[in-house]
Amino acid sequence: MLAVPARGAAPGHASHATTTHAARAGTHAPTASEQQIRQQIEAARIARESLLARQQQQAHDLEDRRRAEQAAREQAEADARKAASLSAATVDATARLQRTEQQAADLDSRIADLHTEQATLQQQLARETARLSPLLPLAERLSLYPADTLLAVPLPADRAVTGLLVVRGMMADIARQARAIHDRRARLAQLDDELAQQQQQMHHVVSERETQRDAVNRAAHAALEAQERSNAAAQSATQAVAEAARRASSVQDAIARIEETEQQAEKNLEQAARAAERAHDMQAATAARQKAHEMETGAGPGITPATASSAGAPVAGSVLTAWGKNTESGPASGITYAPPSRATVRAPCTGRIDFAGPFRTYGQMLILDCGKHYRFVLAGMGEITVAAGQQVSHGAAVGQMPQWSGGDSRPTLFVQLRHGGSTVNPAPYL
Repeated sequence: MLAVPARGAAPGHASHATTTHAARAGTHAPTASEQQIRQQIEAARIARESLLARQQQQAHDLEDRRRAEQAAREQAEADARKAASLSAATVDATARLQRTEQQAADLDSRIADLHTEQATLQQQLARETARLSPLLPLAERLSLYPADTLLAVPLPADRAVTGLLVVRGMMADIARQARAIHDRRARLAQLDDELAQQQQQMHHVVSERETQRDAVNRAAHAALEAQERSNAAAQSATQAVAEAARRASSVQDAIARIEETEQQAEKNLEQAARAAERAHDMQAATAARQKAHEMETGAGPGITPATASSAGAPVAGSVLTAWGKNTESGPASGITYAPPSRATVRAPCTGRIDFAGPFRTYGQMLILDCGKHYRFVLAGMGEITVAAGQQVSHGAAVGQMPQWSGGDSRPTLFVQLRHGGSTVNPAPYL
Protein backbone atom coordinates (compact mmCIF):
# COMPACT_ATOMS: atom_id res chain seq x y z
CA MET A 1 0.00 0.00 0.00
CA LEU A 2 1.41 3.33 -1.07
CA ALA A 3 1.63 6.37 1.27
CA VAL A 4 -0.28 9.39 0.17
CA PRO A 5 1.22 12.83 0.70
CA ALA A 6 -0.66 15.23 2.93
CA ARG A 7 -2.99 17.63 1.32
CA GLY A 8 -1.40 20.85 0.03
CA ALA A 9 2.14 19.56 0.44
CA ALA A 10 4.31 19.09 -2.56
CA PRO A 11 6.57 16.12 -2.73
CA GLY A 12 9.97 16.85 -0.92
CA HIS A 13 8.73 20.06 0.76
CA ALA A 14 9.24 18.92 4.38
CA SER A 15 12.85 17.90 3.92
CA HIS A 16 13.69 21.08 2.06
CA ALA A 17 12.27 23.25 4.89
CA THR A 18 14.31 21.41 7.46
CA THR A 19 17.49 21.86 5.50
CA THR A 20 16.87 25.55 4.96
CA HIS A 21 16.27 26.13 8.68
CA ALA A 22 19.49 24.37 9.57
CA ALA A 23 21.40 26.42 7.06
CA ARG A 24 19.97 29.63 8.46
CA ALA A 25 20.90 28.53 11.98
CA GLY A 26 24.57 27.89 10.95
CA THR A 27 25.09 31.34 9.44
CA HIS A 28 23.37 33.27 12.20
CA ALA A 29 25.49 36.36 13.39
CA PRO A 30 26.79 36.15 17.06
CA THR A 31 24.99 38.27 19.57
CA ALA A 32 26.64 40.99 21.74
CA SER A 33 26.81 38.67 24.72
CA GLU A 34 28.53 36.01 22.65
CA GLN A 35 31.12 38.55 21.45
CA GLN A 36 31.76 39.70 25.03
CA ILE A 37 32.29 36.12 26.17
CA ARG A 38 34.70 35.50 23.33
CA GLN A 39 36.62 38.70 24.19
CA GLN A 40 36.82 37.69 27.82
CA ILE A 41 38.10 34.26 26.86
CA GLU A 42 40.72 35.83 24.61
CA ALA A 43 41.72 38.34 27.33
CA ALA A 44 42.01 35.51 29.84
CA ARG A 45 44.18 33.57 27.42
CA ILE A 46 46.45 36.60 26.86
CA ALA A 47 46.60 37.31 30.60
CA ARG A 48 47.49 33.69 31.29
CA GLU A 49 50.25 33.75 28.71
CA SER A 50 51.54 37.06 30.10
CA LEU A 51 51.47 35.64 33.63
CA LEU A 52 53.37 32.57 32.53
CA ALA A 53 55.90 34.79 30.76
CA ARG A 54 56.31 36.94 33.87
CA GLN A 55 56.73 33.87 36.06
CA GLN A 56 59.35 32.50 33.71
CA GLN A 57 61.16 35.88 33.70
CA GLN A 58 60.96 36.10 37.51
CA ALA A 59 62.32 32.58 37.81
CA HIS A 60 65.09 33.53 35.40
CA ASP A 61 65.83 36.75 37.32
CA LEU A 62 65.79 34.87 40.64
CA GLU A 63 68.25 32.35 39.30
CA ASP A 64 70.45 35.19 38.02
CA ARG A 65 70.34 36.83 41.45
CA ARG A 66 71.17 33.58 43.14
CA ARG A 67 74.11 33.06 40.82
CA ALA A 68 75.25 36.66 41.39
CA GLU A 69 74.93 36.28 45.15
CA GLN A 70 76.82 33.00 45.07
CA ALA A 71 79.51 34.58 42.91
CA ALA A 72 79.67 37.53 45.33
CA ARG A 73 80.00 35.18 48.29
CA GLU A 74 82.70 33.20 46.55
CA GLN A 75 84.52 36.39 45.58
CA ALA A 76 84.19 37.70 49.13
CA GLU A 77 85.60 34.48 50.53
CA ALA A 78 88.43 34.55 48.00
CA ASP A 79 89.25 38.17 48.85
CA ALA A 80 89.09 37.39 52.57
CA ARG A 81 91.45 34.45 52.09
CA LYS A 82 93.75 36.68 50.06
CA ALA A 83 93.69 39.35 52.78
CA ALA A 84 94.54 36.74 55.43
CA SER A 85 97.33 35.34 53.26
CA LEU A 86 98.79 38.80 52.61
CA SER A 87 98.59 39.58 56.33
CA ALA A 88 100.44 36.37 57.19
CA ALA A 89 103.08 37.16 54.57
CA THR A 90 103.96 40.43 56.34
CA VAL A 91 104.80 38.77 59.68
CA ASP A 92 108.50 38.14 59.05
CA ALA A 93 109.01 41.46 57.25
CA THR A 94 107.22 43.32 60.03
CA ALA A 95 109.34 41.58 62.68
CA ARG A 96 112.51 42.68 60.86
CA LEU A 97 111.11 46.19 60.54
CA GLN A 98 110.34 46.37 64.27
CA ARG A 99 113.89 45.24 65.10
CA THR A 100 115.22 47.95 62.80
CA GLU A 101 112.88 50.53 64.36
CA GLN A 102 114.05 49.48 67.82
CA GLN A 103 117.66 49.72 66.71
CA ALA A 104 117.03 53.20 65.34
CA ALA A 105 115.31 54.21 68.59
CA ASP A 106 118.23 52.85 70.64
CA LEU A 107 120.73 54.68 68.43
CA ASP A 108 118.74 57.87 68.73
CA SER A 109 118.72 57.50 72.51
CA ARG A 110 122.47 56.78 72.52
CA ILE A 111 123.17 59.82 70.35
CA ALA A 112 121.04 61.96 72.68
CA ASP A 113 123.00 60.63 75.69
CA LEU A 114 126.30 61.40 73.92
CA HIS A 115 125.15 64.94 73.20
CA THR A 116 124.15 65.34 76.86
CA GLU A 117 127.52 64.06 78.07
CA GLN A 118 129.26 66.28 75.57
CA ALA A 119 127.38 69.36 76.78
CA THR A 120 128.11 68.47 80.45
CA LEU A 121 131.85 68.06 79.74
CA GLN A 122 131.96 71.33 77.87
CA GLN A 123 130.32 73.10 80.83
CA GLN A 124 132.77 71.50 83.29
CA LEU A 125 135.70 72.37 81.04
CA ALA A 126 134.56 75.98 80.82
CA ARG A 127 134.24 76.24 84.63
CA GLU A 128 137.67 74.70 85.27
CA THR A 129 139.28 76.84 82.63
CA ALA A 130 137.72 79.95 84.18
CA ARG A 131 138.94 78.91 87.65
CA LEU A 132 142.46 78.20 86.39
CA SER A 133 142.80 81.30 84.23
CA PRO A 134 143.85 83.71 87.03
CA LEU A 135 146.68 81.38 88.03
CA LEU A 136 148.05 80.89 84.56
CA PRO A 137 150.11 84.15 84.43
CA LEU A 138 151.78 83.27 87.75
CA ALA A 139 152.42 79.72 86.60
CA GLU A 140 153.90 81.02 83.39
CA ARG A 141 156.16 83.50 85.26
CA LEU A 142 157.32 80.80 87.67
CA SER A 143 158.17 78.53 84.78
CA LEU A 144 160.14 81.28 83.03
CA TYR A 145 161.71 83.20 85.96
CA PRO A 146 161.50 81.06 89.11
CA ALA A 147 164.31 82.83 91.03
CA ASP A 148 163.21 86.36 90.21
CA THR A 149 159.60 85.53 91.05
CA LEU A 150 160.39 83.94 94.41
CA LEU A 151 163.11 86.38 95.43
CA ALA A 152 161.48 89.57 94.21
CA VAL A 153 160.76 90.63 97.80
CA PRO A 154 163.24 89.65 100.58
CA LEU A 155 161.42 87.62 103.28
CA PRO A 156 162.44 85.96 106.49
CA ALA A 157 163.46 82.36 106.07
CA ASP A 158 160.39 80.91 107.75
CA ARG A 159 158.00 82.94 105.60
CA ALA A 160 160.00 82.12 102.49
CA VAL A 161 159.66 78.41 103.27
CA THR A 162 155.94 78.82 103.83
CA GLY A 163 155.65 80.68 100.55
CA LEU A 164 157.49 77.91 98.77
CA LEU A 165 155.19 75.30 100.28
CA VAL A 166 152.12 77.30 99.22
CA VAL A 167 153.51 77.65 95.73
CA ARG A 168 154.26 73.93 95.67
CA GLY A 169 150.69 73.10 96.69
CA MET A 170 149.29 75.57 94.23
CA MET A 171 151.35 74.07 91.45
CA ALA A 172 150.11 70.59 92.34
CA ASP A 173 146.50 71.84 92.21
CA ILE A 174 147.19 73.53 88.88
CA ALA A 175 148.65 70.27 87.60
CA ARG A 176 145.56 68.34 88.71
CA GLN A 177 143.24 70.85 87.09
CA ALA A 178 145.33 70.76 83.96
CA ARG A 179 145.15 66.96 83.85
CA ALA A 180 141.35 67.11 84.38
CA ILE A 181 141.03 69.60 81.54
CA HIS A 182 143.22 67.42 79.36
CA ASP A 183 141.13 64.32 80.18
CA ARG A 184 137.87 66.10 79.46
CA ARG A 185 139.20 67.42 76.18
CA ALA A 186 140.30 63.91 75.26
CA ARG A 187 136.87 62.56 76.19
CA LEU A 188 135.21 65.28 74.09
CA ALA A 189 137.35 64.28 71.14
CA GLN A 190 136.39 60.63 71.75
CA LEU A 191 132.72 61.65 71.94
CA ASP A 192 133.04 63.49 68.64
CA ASP A 193 134.40 60.33 67.01
CA GLU A 194 131.74 58.14 68.61
CA LEU A 195 128.98 60.54 67.60
CA ALA A 196 130.24 60.53 64.02
CA GLN A 197 130.18 56.72 63.99
CA GLN A 198 126.73 56.53 65.61
CA GLN A 199 125.29 59.09 63.22
CA GLN A 200 126.74 57.22 60.24
CA GLN A 201 125.21 53.99 61.55
CA MET A 202 121.96 55.86 62.22
CA HIS A 203 121.86 57.05 58.64
CA HIS A 204 122.27 53.46 57.41
CA VAL A 205 119.62 52.12 59.83
CA VAL A 206 117.12 54.86 58.93
CA SER A 207 117.60 54.13 55.24
CA GLU A 208 117.04 50.42 55.87
CA ARG A 209 114.03 51.20 58.07
CA GLU A 210 112.34 53.29 55.40
CA THR A 211 112.91 50.61 52.75
CA GLN A 212 111.46 47.93 55.03
CA ARG A 213 108.60 50.21 56.10
CA ASP A 214 107.61 50.89 52.49
CA ALA A 215 107.56 47.16 51.71
CA VAL A 216 105.48 46.34 54.80
CA ASN A 217 103.07 49.21 54.12
CA ARG A 218 102.53 48.09 50.53
CA ALA A 219 101.74 44.54 51.66
CA ALA A 220 99.48 45.76 54.47
CA HIS A 221 97.54 48.06 52.15
CA ALA A 222 97.16 45.26 49.59
CA ALA A 223 95.61 43.10 52.34
CA LEU A 224 93.37 46.01 53.37
CA GLU A 225 92.14 46.52 49.80
CA ALA A 226 91.35 42.81 49.48
CA GLN A 227 89.39 42.88 52.74
CA GLU A 228 87.47 45.99 51.71
CA ARG A 229 86.53 44.27 48.44
CA SER A 230 85.40 41.27 50.47
CA ASN A 231 83.25 43.46 52.73
CA ALA A 232 81.71 45.21 49.72
CA ALA A 233 80.99 41.96 47.87
CA ALA A 234 79.10 40.20 50.65
CA GLN A 235 76.89 41.51 53.41
CA SER A 236 77.59 39.80 56.73
CA ALA A 237 77.49 40.34 60.46
CA THR A 238 80.81 42.20 60.18
CA GLN A 239 79.14 45.54 59.45
CA ALA A 240 76.67 45.08 62.30
CA VAL A 241 79.47 44.27 64.75
CA ALA A 242 81.55 47.29 63.70
CA GLU A 243 78.53 49.60 63.84
CA ALA A 244 77.61 48.35 67.31
CA ALA A 245 81.12 49.14 68.53
CA ARG A 246 81.02 52.57 66.90
CA ARG A 247 77.87 53.50 68.84
CA ALA A 248 79.38 52.46 72.19
CA SER A 249 80.22 55.01 74.86
CA SER A 250 83.33 53.28 76.21
CA VAL A 251 85.69 50.42 75.39
CA GLN A 252 83.90 48.18 77.89
CA ASP A 253 80.56 49.07 76.31
CA ALA A 254 82.00 48.40 72.84
CA ILE A 255 83.16 44.90 73.83
CA ALA A 256 79.76 44.15 75.40
CA ARG A 257 77.91 45.34 72.27
CA ILE A 258 80.16 43.32 70.00
CA GLU A 259 79.51 40.11 71.92
CA GLU A 260 75.77 40.84 72.07
CA THR A 261 75.62 41.48 68.31
CA GLU A 262 77.54 38.31 67.52
CA GLN A 263 75.30 36.23 69.78
CA GLN A 264 72.21 37.68 68.09
CA ALA A 265 73.67 36.94 64.66
CA GLU A 266 74.33 33.34 65.69
CA LYS A 267 70.71 33.04 66.93
CA ASN A 268 69.41 34.47 63.64
CA LEU A 269 71.44 31.95 61.66
CA GLU A 270 70.14 29.09 63.81
CA GLN A 271 66.56 30.29 63.26
CA ALA A 272 67.22 30.50 59.52
CA ALA A 273 68.59 26.94 59.58
CA ARG A 274 65.48 25.63 61.35
CA ALA A 275 63.18 27.47 58.94
CA ALA A 276 65.09 25.97 56.01
CA GLU A 277 64.74 22.50 57.53
CA ARG A 278 60.99 22.98 57.88
CA ALA A 279 60.89 23.97 54.21
CA HIS A 280 62.97 20.86 53.40
CA ASP A 281 65.76 23.06 52.03
CA MET A 282 68.66 21.14 53.55
CA GLN A 283 71.26 23.01 51.49
CA ALA A 284 70.19 26.37 52.98
CA ALA A 285 70.03 24.84 56.47
CA THR A 286 73.56 23.47 56.16
CA ALA A 287 74.86 26.81 54.85
CA ALA A 288 73.27 28.74 57.75
CA ARG A 289 74.72 26.38 60.34
CA GLN A 290 78.12 26.54 58.67
CA LYS A 291 78.07 30.33 58.93
CA ALA A 292 77.08 30.11 62.60
CA HIS A 293 79.97 27.72 63.22
CA GLU A 294 82.38 30.04 61.41
CA MET A 295 81.24 32.97 63.57
CA GLU A 296 81.74 30.96 66.72
CA THR A 297 85.14 29.47 65.89
CA GLY A 298 86.54 31.67 63.13
CA ALA A 299 87.95 34.52 65.22
CA GLY A 300 91.16 32.98 66.49
CA PRO A 301 92.72 30.35 68.72
CA GLY A 302 92.75 32.49 71.86
CA ILE A 303 95.95 33.56 73.58
CA THR A 304 98.88 31.73 75.13
CA PRO A 305 101.70 32.96 77.42
CA ALA A 306 104.63 34.49 75.55
CA THR A 307 107.74 32.43 74.84
CA ALA A 308 111.22 33.27 73.61
CA SER A 309 109.99 32.85 70.02
CA SER A 310 106.89 35.03 70.50
CA ALA A 311 106.38 38.15 68.43
CA GLY A 312 107.02 40.35 71.47
CA ALA A 313 105.74 43.85 72.08
CA PRO A 314 103.30 45.16 69.46
CA VAL A 315 105.48 48.23 68.84
CA ALA A 316 109.10 49.32 69.17
CA GLY A 317 110.03 51.73 71.94
CA SER A 318 109.81 51.65 75.70
CA VAL A 319 107.06 51.04 78.25
CA LEU A 320 105.73 54.33 79.59
CA THR A 321 103.08 52.96 81.95
CA ALA A 322 102.96 49.35 83.09
CA TRP A 323 99.83 47.35 83.88
CA GLY A 324 98.45 48.17 87.32
CA LYS A 325 100.63 51.25 87.85
CA ASN A 326 98.93 54.02 89.82
CA THR A 327 97.72 56.85 87.60
CA GLU A 328 95.46 59.88 88.06
CA SER A 329 92.47 57.73 87.11
CA GLY A 330 93.48 54.74 89.22
CA PRO A 331 95.48 51.58 88.44
CA ALA A 332 96.40 51.33 84.75
CA SER A 333 94.10 48.90 82.92
CA GLY A 334 96.63 48.30 80.15
CA ILE A 335 100.19 48.98 79.01
CA THR A 336 101.14 52.31 77.45
CA TYR A 337 104.14 52.35 75.09
CA ALA A 338 106.24 55.33 73.99
CA PRO A 339 107.11 54.36 70.38
CA PRO A 340 109.35 56.10 67.83
CA SER A 341 107.81 58.34 65.21
CA ARG A 342 105.79 56.41 62.59
CA ALA A 343 106.58 53.08 64.25
CA THR A 344 104.76 50.07 62.82
CA VAL A 345 102.16 48.41 65.09
CA ARG A 346 101.83 44.62 65.01
CA ALA A 347 98.95 42.29 65.87
CA PRO A 348 99.44 40.86 69.40
CA CYS A 349 97.52 37.67 68.49
CA THR A 350 96.05 35.76 65.58
CA GLY A 351 92.41 36.65 65.10
CA ARG A 352 89.72 38.74 63.43
CA ILE A 353 89.34 42.51 63.46
CA ASP A 354 86.06 43.45 65.14
CA PHE A 355 86.47 47.21 64.89
CA ALA A 356 88.93 49.57 63.21
CA GLY A 357 88.60 53.35 63.16
CA PRO A 358 88.38 56.48 65.31
CA PHE A 359 86.74 56.00 68.70
CA ARG A 360 85.87 58.70 71.24
CA THR A 361 89.07 60.18 72.75
CA TYR A 362 91.15 57.10 71.95
CA GLY A 363 92.17 58.25 68.48
CA GLN A 364 92.53 55.52 65.87
CA MET A 365 91.61 52.28 67.64
CA LEU A 366 91.16 48.65 66.74
CA ILE A 367 89.64 45.70 68.58
CA LEU A 368 91.16 42.33 67.73
CA ASP A 369 89.19 39.18 68.57
CA CYS A 370 91.76 36.52 69.49
CA GLY A 371 89.10 33.86 70.06
CA LYS A 372 87.66 32.28 73.21
CA HIS A 373 86.34 35.73 74.26
CA TYR A 374 89.85 37.28 74.46
CA ARG A 375 90.17 40.65 72.75
CA PHE A 376 93.05 43.10 72.43
CA VAL A 377 92.35 46.82 72.24
CA LEU A 378 95.05 48.99 70.60
CA ALA A 379 94.49 52.75 70.67
CA GLY A 380 96.48 55.85 69.72
CA MET A 381 97.59 54.94 66.21
CA GLY A 382 97.91 57.47 63.42
CA GLU A 383 96.88 55.06 60.67
CA ILE A 384 95.13 51.68 60.65
CA THR A 385 95.93 49.29 57.80
CA VAL A 386 93.27 46.63 58.47
CA ALA A 387 89.47 46.53 58.11
CA ALA A 388 86.67 45.07 60.19
CA GLY A 389 86.24 41.38 59.47
CA GLN A 390 89.84 40.88 58.36
CA GLN A 391 91.78 37.87 59.61
CA VAL A 392 95.30 38.78 60.74
CA SER A 393 98.26 36.71 61.89
CA HIS A 394 100.18 37.20 65.13
CA GLY A 395 102.88 39.76 64.39
CA ALA A 396 101.35 41.10 61.16
CA ALA A 397 101.25 44.85 60.52
CA VAL A 398 97.95 46.44 61.58
CA GLY A 399 98.81 50.15 61.67
CA GLN A 400 101.34 52.90 62.17
CA MET A 401 102.00 55.48 64.86
CA PRO A 402 101.69 59.21 64.09
CA GLN A 403 104.59 61.38 63.00
CA TRP A 404 106.45 62.89 65.96
CA SER A 405 109.38 65.30 65.89
CA GLY A 406 109.90 65.86 69.61
CA GLY A 407 108.10 67.94 72.18
CA ASP A 408 105.70 67.20 75.00
CA SER A 409 102.83 65.76 72.93
CA ARG A 410 104.51 62.45 72.17
CA PRO A 411 102.09 59.87 70.69
CA THR A 412 101.59 56.73 72.77
CA LEU A 413 100.11 53.31 72.10
CA PHE A 414 97.64 51.98 74.67
CA VAL A 415 97.32 48.18 74.72
CA GLN A 416 94.56 46.53 76.71
CA LEU A 417 93.59 42.86 76.94
CA ARG A 418 90.03 41.88 77.85
CA HIS A 419 88.45 38.53 78.60
CA GLY A 420 84.73 39.03 78.25
CA GLY A 421 83.98 42.12 80.36
CA SER A 422 87.15 41.98 82.49
CA THR A 423 90.60 43.44 81.87
CA VAL A 424 93.61 41.11 82.01
CA ASN A 425 97.31 41.90 82.39
CA PRO A 426 98.59 41.74 78.78
CA ALA A 427 102.29 41.58 79.69
CA PRO A 428 102.51 37.74 79.99
CA TYR A 429 101.08 37.40 76.47
CA LEU A 430 103.32 39.88 74.67
